[in-house]
This record gives sequence, structure tokens and C-alpha cells, in this order.
Amino acid sequence: MPRNYTILGQANPTANTLTKLYGVPAGNSAVISSINIANLDANAAAFSIAANVSGVATANANYLAWRVAVPGNDSISLSLGITLNASSQLSVNANTSTVSFSAFGTEMY
Repeated sequence: MPRNYTILGQANPTANTLTKLYGVPAGNSAVISSINIANLDANAAAFSIAANVSGVATANANYLAWRVAVPGNDSISLSLGITLNASSQLSVNANTSTVSFSAFGTEMY
């Protein structure tokens, strides 16, 4: 099974808007090995991360992290090892537009 080790997605979402960070292409699967969350402002912020099947509304059960605090001018790195099947997606949200997200991992096709 061929693999592609890569940056899977990067986003700087609008405040309080759940935004797709990465979607697994049809016929593929993926492992999200890590996510970096950077707060680009001096004020503290909070973020959330959800994983679910594409096309299905995000529900409470889909959240991996909920309103986690990230200090001002700081970042948090999460080592996850999350496996996603075809058409699944990883979504992110923050309470301010000064938080950016990067997901790293492997696509298998």
C-alpha cells in the first residue's frame, strides 16, 4: 500500500466557526500523527477539534478536544495517531481568528 507522508492540512478559521482542516480522499485512509495549534495573539484563546465521517453533522461525540486553552503567543502540539477512513474529516474551531492549525500525517492509497 503506497504512502504519502505530508502536511495534511492547514487552517486559520474564522472565530467560532467549525472549519474542515483535512478531508480523507475517497478510496484512501489516513493517520493523523500530530496537530500543531498556534495562538498568534498575546491574549489567551481556546480551541476544539472534531473527527467525523464527511457529510454527517458534527455531534458532541465527535470532539477530540473541547475548548482547550492555549496561552497568548504560544503553541500546543498534540501527538495523536488518529486513523481516518475514506471521506472522514478533521475539523477545528477557535474562539478567535488568531489561532492556526496544522495537521501532519500519512495518507494510504
